[in-house]
Amino acid sequence: MSRIQVTWVVKTRKGQVKGPYSTEAILRMIGEGVFSGQEMISRLPDGQWTLISKEPAFYDKLLEALEGIVDVDPKKAQKMEAETVIIQAPKPAKPKTETSTEHSINPSPNPKPLLQQIDVLDTPAYVPPAAKIASVPSGGDKESVIELSNVKNMEKGELQKSLKIPALILAVAIVLGVWLLWDTGPADGSKIHLLAPGKAGSALSDQAVKEKLNEALFAMEQDTFESYLSAQNKLVSIIEGAPMNIEVRALLCVVYYELWPFAVQDAQDVRTIASVTQATRALNVISPFGQVCEAVKLMTAGRYKEAKGAIEATLESSEPFSLLPVLYSFKAELLAGEKDYMNAVPYFEKATQLWEKWLDPQVALAEVLYQQGDFTSAATILRNVLAKNPKHKEAKVAAGLVEYKGFKKSDTAYALLNAALESKGRIPSLIEAEGYGVLAEIFVLRGEKKKALDIAQKAFALNPNNGELRQLVIRLGGSDKIKGEKGRNNELLYLGDQYVRQGDFLAAQAEFKAAFEADPKNGTAAMKAAKALWQLNQSFEAIEWLNKSIKAEPKLVSAYVLQADYMSQRFDFVGALQILTNAMRIAPNNYEVLRGLAQLEFRKNNMVGTINYALRAAKAYDGDIETFILLSKANGLLARSIVPINKKEIERKENAAKDAIRYATKAVEIDATNPEAQITYAKMLAQTNGVDSGITYLNELIKRFSYTMDYRIALAEVYKSEDRYSQAKEIYERATEADPRSKKAWLGLGESEKALGLNDRALKAFLSAAVLDPTDGEALFQAGKLYLETSRFEEAIQQFKRVQRLNPNYPRTHYYIGKAAFSSGDFATALEAAKAEKKLNPNVADSYILAAEVFTARRQYAECAAEYSTAMKLRPQGADIYVKSAQCYRQSGSLDVAEDMLALASARESGYAEIYREQGAIYEMKGDTRSAAQAYNKYLGLSPNALDRAEIEAKMMRLGN
Repeated sequence: MSRIQVTWVVKTRKGQVKGPYSTEAILRMIGEGVFSGQEMISRLPDGQWTLISKEPAFYDKLLEALEGIVDVDPKKAQKMEAETVIIQAPKPAKPKTETSTEHSINPSPNPKPLLQQIDVLDTPAYVPPAAKIASVPSGGDKESVIELSNVKNMEKGELQKSLKIPALILAVAIVLGVWLLWDTGPADGSKIHLLAPGKAGSALSDQAVKEKLNEALFAMEQDTFESYLSAQNKLVSIIEGAPMNIEVRALLCVVYYELWPFAVQDAQDVRTIASVTQATRALNVISPFGQVCEAVKLMTAGRYKEAKGAIEATLESSEPFSLLPVLYSFKAELLAGEKDYMNAVPYFEKATQLWEKWLDPQVALAEVLYQQGDFTSAATILRNVLAKNPKHKEAKVAAGLVEYKGFKKSDTAYALLNAALESKGRIPSLIEAEGYGVLAEIFVLRGEKKKALDIAQKAFALNPNNGELRQLVIRLGGSDKIKGEKGRNNELLYLGDQYVRQGDFLAAQAEFKAAFEADPKNGTAAMKAAKALWQLNQSFEAIEWLNKSIKAEPKLVSAYVLQADYMSQRFDFVGALQILTNAMRIAPNNYEVLRGLAQLEFRKNNMVGTINYALRAAKAYDGDIETFILLSKANGLLARSIVPINKKEIERKENAAKDAIRYATKAVEIDATNPEAQITYAKMLAQTNGVDSGITYLNELIKRFSYTMDYRIALAEVYKSEDRYSQAKEIYERATEADPRSKKAWLGLGESEKALGLNDRALKAFLSAAVLDPTDGEALFQAGKLYLETSRFEEAIQQFKRVQRLNPNYPRTHYYIGKAAFSSGDFATALEAAKAEKKLNPNVADSYILAAEVFTARRQYAECAAEYSTAMKLRPQGADIYVKSAQCYRQSGSLDVAEDMLALASARESGYAEIYREQGAIYEMKGDTRSAAQAYNKYLGLSPNALDRAEIEAKMMRLGN
């Protein structure tokens, strides 16, 4: 039976009722600081109102959220809404107390001393990883400009604000300077390039930094394209003069995100964001300011799942952090992009509450409320925004939409929309298109058909994918042919990104392709199309679109790395290496390229090469989580492959195991919500501390992140690796029910069922996986192995040949064809297959072992010995291979070499019975009957139930023992 979903509604201290929310959603919001415990809650449908802090389901989470936070003295603090203080707005001077007031996010009418204050500009710009932000006494420097309050303290203690201010003349000059600078951006709709900081110049004084930062923050708060351009210029100049200021760098990343819809979005812009993120995290890899930049980098790259993880991990941190409102806003945007408006609202509200003067989350909140049909609340918020910034074009357009669609007031809507759309300034094209569309409808209602057509065509040109606008243009007698396609590629990219957020990769790839066709020089569009195609299992087309991306923008390093990744996943190692070599020429010592080379070596099963390249990548950039995951995996596999036959090998094995855990821990420290990092850490725990420790860790992750299947599948993989197939099978079955399109779950299910002897069901699971991805041969390969193991040799051969037709580079298909042929007695086909596999994968030992077995069956013992010798050089082997090699050498007459092989076998596993059987045969050939009899006797002692016991006893009788 399915579990009943419990839902709740929440009443804020202002009396607003929000919800319904699931229990899990409220727990997450408590953990992220959205709810403080002072709100009322009621269980639907007929629960009573009670404090959240008194509801048993949430009590523990509230205690956890408040743990470690300084208590507030009730005599010194009064109740107020929690907020983050950044700077104060200019106010008239108070002669007897303070000379002037500075700009702040949320001014307090009755300033009182802060319990804890942090002045960004009066504290060291670089904070070492282990250090925490120190408090600044409330009676500190009166000239301080930016004071950040501990948000967690504010949540618990309901703090008052108290800020110091510069001279009134300076404040007025700053405001005038910012407004003058806002008209410097391009007004013709052309795309911009993001401005990257240059080399460090002459150092700025603290006062100069304060002045520029005031101007930048004021500009950011106004939330227009032109104001963000001004903020970008100011922040870049600060970084060039004060390169160690990590918080200013984080603010610049926020500005990049706001300007991204208006940017060219080519290799140059991608590189700008990546380089600022890398430099910021290099200052302090675990700093939340670096996580802000990381989130921006991921969101602008369309990696929304990873961005959400990075944001949630930072929100759950209890460290004092001034840009929390930014992360709340980012989290809300991601939820809104998934059309989860209900859960987006409280995050937007929290962002607005913490930074009242930043208009971005307020406008976004109004737009989400509009989508929910709450027109009254949306209109109220938009009126407040326009009161603060009458030039806010997007807010004015949104207000017009609310008036028309929400309240059916066409005259009011016309006044707002006409004024907004005729004004200067730039807004996202899709919002502008919607505004023009409504304006056209108003002209239709007024009977002004010609004006309606002109306006409708403007709307359709801005959003040609909107079917309603297309029909409106055609209905008014216009043409649906669009001129100037190149200018709309960003809108198509935006639409594609929205489809990616919703998991609709089919629609996304169509938008990205259209964007590239509109602007064939935009390599980012082609790269995004390739990513969507890969998700649709169209691997050949994905690789071809990456060729287009590289051709369009030869310096787009990410496209090279991604293409090499896709090619190596299809086992085209030569092609992948060539691509990465080309990338290395363009960007020497680039960490992405070095990581790509490490990934290539990993897939080639070269762990030493993987570690070498990954260490170089980590040296180039020590904040890349994928590099540390790769280092952990490679060291883990290296530790498992080392046979501890001497002290040196024992030390190598131990060191590799320690490094595997160390690098996995580092990856989790960088981003604790990254599933691959957590899974790698759990598997390394299982490998080094015992399987139960890994299982316990994964079960905790499953409880914490119940909404994802990643950890459940990882748990099944751990069970499977320990031969606990029944438990693995149960988890895989639930995974395939929850997500029938999970190829990994179907493959794991098939492997578990095969191990349990459920061959028919296993074959069905493999074929289900094959249907999901017809271009990938893995599922068919597994089906072929199943046929082989059930002695259906001809069917196995046919299945492996199907895999070869899909992907000629797929490894070990020739080997398994050879095994099937050998088992059926076709030695010629088996030997030819072994040769073909050696040619394709010369560093894989299995094909040499197969050839040795064929030569043994043909009694070609010298050739057999040579093949075993090569296999042992390629891969550390167990005692059995050395014994088989000894047999070949003995039967070819090389008794001394045969004895050497047995000595090596004994060093690896002295209790392996077959060693002494072969040793007896060697002594027998040498005529040393006594030693032969002793060896045979030891063989029977170690293997008393040996199938050839009677034969060995007869030999011993013949030898006179």
